[in-house]
Amino acid sequence: MSEERDVIDFRNRRFVQVTKSVINNDKVLTKPVDIAVYAVLCMYADNNTKMLHPKVLTIANKARCSESVARRSLVTLKEAGYIDIVPRFGKDGKQTSNQYVLLDVPDYEEEKESPVSSDTAPLV
Repeated sequence: MSEERDVIDFRNRRFVQVTKSVINNDKVLTKPVDIAVYAVLCMYADNNTKMLHPKVLTIANKARCSESVARRSLVTLKEAGYIDIVPRFGKDGKQTSNQYVLLDVPDYEEEKESPVSSDTAPLV
């Protein structure tokens, strides 16, 4: 006997949208932690401006990694063109923090592989 399940109504729950091409493009982001850090940035980003400024420690805690790994992932994301990192300075001219900006990510088309190659027999 099948058990009935309610459909989740996401209008009543908080959720995060992550750009699909960031997840699909395994040629740019090769480490799962980079995707986790990107997802955390998406979680904190303003919906209109795409800007955010959490502490690196906060990013690391949410991504379940160390601060040094989070910093490396932020650099990787910047080099990939997924984010921009803008230093923020206090009145005394010293850097106080960073502002992160989610950039428009181009679509990534995965190479389509044929489910059955010519040298294999179809499954029956």
